[in-house]
Amino acid sequence: MRYVSCAFVALFVAVKVSAAPLNLCFEDIPQAPWTTPDGAGLNIELLKRVARMTGEQFNYIARPWKRCEEETRSGVMDGMIGPSDNPRRRAYSLPPRKPDGTQDPERAMYHDHVPLFLRTGSGASWDGKHLVNPRGLVVAQRGYYTVDMLQALGQKVIDTPKSAEEGLRLLAVGAADVAVLMGRSAEGALSADPRFHGQIELARQPFATFDFHLMIGRKTFEQDPKRIEAIWNAIAAVRATPEYRKLEAAQLTAAATPSYP
Repeated sequence: MRYVSCAFVALFVAVKVSAAPLNLCFEDIPQAPWTTPDGAGLNIELLKRVARMTGEQFNYIARPWKRCEEETRSGVMDGMIGPSDNPRRRAYSLPPRKPDGTQDPERAMYHDHVPLFLRTGSGASWDGKHLVNPRGLVVAQRGYYTVDMLQALGQKVIDTPKSAEEGLRLLAVGAADVAVLMGRSAEGALSADPRFHGQIELARQPFATFDFHLMIGRKTFEQDPKRIEAIWNAIAAVRATPEYRKLEAAQLTAAATPSYP
């Protein structure tokens, strides 16, 4: 990650924002260590530090993920905390971007993987590139870009579960032989719940890795691009500080999730 100069950080501290607070939604199910339904987690802590640095005010609002997306599309919300960039979301929102228009990982909120789970003894497998899935059924959570990715691979997606735990339950009872479920909360549920032991295996390779962003609705961005760019720059500045890096490392260690090669 780029390290930001002290003078650059001081510029943010001096800014006094008089604009209305930004309404930012996040998912109303646990996505530890990034967000929790009660408004905690690393993403919220990051934005609180950004607010202190810039003089901004943010309202943090928990929503079902599809509603969070729709309200950002309609302008009810100013942005979404922690989605990945993809063409569907670009239609109504923007991530921090490099000059060529591609998403900027240095100003992302975090980088993480999406694990893939296999029903034990099903014959399904994943090597990081090729999915063997004789029945062609995959469990995934509603509203996530992974659903689009799986459908592009020719898989029939069961996207009824809202939480990772619900997805693991469907996999364990044989609704499908493969599940792609979001991040560390899914891995934590697998290791913590004895119902899944011996029934489900974590694939050695993740299904995908993403940069996750503060994505801002196009209407909000167009009203004041400099304001939003300053917020994205402040995200990079905070993430570069030793204090935040130490906090993030401790939270990730506490999550005790497997590491991928």
